[in-house]
Amino acid sequence: MKLVVASLAVLAALCLQGEAKTFTRCQLVAELKKHKINQLKDWVCLIEGESSRRTDVIGPTNSDGSRDHGLFQINDRYWCNNGSKPGKACNVTCAELRTDDITKAVSCARTIYKAQGFNAWVAWRNNCKGKPLPDINMC
Repeated sequence: MKLVVASLAVLAALCLQGEAKTFTRCQLVAELKKHKINQLKDWVCLIEGESSRRTDVIGPTNSDGSRDHGLFQINDRYWCNNGSKPGKACNVTCAELRTDDITKAVSCARTIYKAQGFNAWVAWRNNCKGKPLPDINMC
């Protein structure tokens, strides 16, 4: 009986490891600061609009057949490879953009930002551009 209970505990722990991280706003701000992100309000607004601060999100299929991945909803047509090997402009797999360690997602988002600015993200254009940005003063 003890073996069954121990096995179930291990199984439960493994399952929990695979769950997505949903950041609170202040956790997200702290994580972005750790990665030396500037324009925090814009990035928080973008992330809230794209993924609701969740790391595991895969968006619905776009009209061109592509999909968006992770916290920043990075598109797999140009930026990440759906296979097991890193590739495309960010030289990452799309799965790497959906992990709780957002290091590669931040790096890819920076690449996109350098190429296209915030306008690359529909959620930023629709929810953030020229509009009040999230209040992060308490963070």
